[in-house]
Amino acid sequence: MTRHKHAFLGALSALLPILAACGGGGDGGIDVAGGTILQNATVVNTRDGSLAAGMNVHVEGGKIRRITSQPLRATGGAQAIDVSGKYVVPGYLDMHAHAVESADRDPPYWPMMLASGITGFREESDSPANMERGKVLNQDSAAGRVLAPEVIFHGGEAHLNPTISARDASNAGAPSFDHLGAGWGLLMDCSSEEQTLRPAALAGSLKPPFPPTFVTNPRAYDGAQNAPFYQRILDTYDEAKCVELSKLFAKNGTWQTLTLIRLRTQDYGNDAQYRNDPNLVYIDKSTRAIWQQVGDQFAKLPASAVTTLQQFYELQKRVSKLMKQNGVKIMAGSDFSGDMSIWLVPGVSLHQEFRELASAGFSPLEVLQMATRDPAEFLGRQSSLGSVEEGKDADLVVLDANPVADVANLDRISAVVLKGRYLSGAALGKMKADAAAAIARQ
Repeated sequence: MTRHKHAFLGALSALLPILAACGGGGDGGIDVAGGTILQNATVVNTRDGSLAAGMNVHVEGGKIRRITSQPLRATGGAQAIDVSGKYVVPGYLDMHAHAVESADRDPPYWPMMLASGITGFREESDSPANMERGKVLNQDSAAGRVLAPEVIFHGGEAHLNPTISARDASNAGAPSFDHLGAGWGLLMDCSSEEQTLRPAALAGSLKPPFPPTFVTNPRAYDGAQNAPFYQRILDTYDEAKCVELSKLFAKNGTWQTLTLIRLRTQDYGNDAQYRNDPNLVYIDKSTRAIWQQVGDQFAKLPASAVTTLQQFYELQKRVSKLMKQNGVKIMAGSDFSGDMSIWLVPGVSLHQEFRELASAGFSPLEVLQMATRDPAEFLGRQSSLGSVEEGKDADLVVLDANPVADVANLDRISAVVLKGRYLSGAALGKMKADAAAAIARQ
């Protein structure tokens, strides 16, 4: 045998395992014996918004095993699902939620969250009891005993202490603020009269500067007295100070979870779109009654006070965009928490947050990133979350339309993949229907 023939046979023997793995088909296809194949998907790159069409995504054992343009053939116990014309993004992360306590309820919040594409959430109530609940829930979910998003504990409520400035808190190493600091929050730092306003508020000459719907138990609340305080912040707003503060946040790595929808429902507490929301069928009757009472309370405020509160919200949106433009890193969160946050329906509220972010001037890609890529970075979990890539967690959302073209397309959920398990649109719809039925039985 000649030297050339030896070389040829050696090369052929090296190719045999590859040919076997490919099933030996002439089309270069690959046989897959387990898991699920999403065929003909358009994969959305959460880093830059680019689209990879005609991709086949194989998930198995809770991980993304392969993403390829080569044909993947389901054999053995594998299932193949044609998702032609659909877009695959990572599962959404709600980075401010109070949901673990619902593990003791019937129904819990999980069905609505999953049906909304939420495959993980940051639990803000980190009491020992809740942390134990979260641990058990994650174990049960991993074992397939329950369908639920991953519970993530990463520090508790990130409110700004009103006795110190946002500037000082950031310099002291605060990793993040939620709700723009809560209450008057970091907008106090953007007032030209900060040095006199803060002591006046802390001295007790004014009531705590929370909008009237911050409280949920019906009680007397003098919103008319709070409104002038908000108006003083509005009248003394100094954008140059806010730009300087934003640049400091960017330098110090002080993240923001805006929860704009939480802020809006506080300042629009009697809005008909909330009172008449068909999604209220997913909220237990006692909680709905509290929300309606708070709405009634809001309706009694003087028109001038309502105008001030709503102007304050518009300023909060403006400052949110300003911070992004100056390099501040931002995550999406809703702050739903049962009777403690009026009008916020689990799952649905994150999509309301998407729309508020868009209203504040964020692009569809930026909004998608705030619910996927950016939380992964904040949590230090870029190796497992935040993008659709081989080796990462198989927590995915399948969308009917391009999410980079329009933020509304983030709502158009065709299916969800949770830990590698495919949940069809019909399955998600049944989960929601069962949740509504359980509420109706109460």
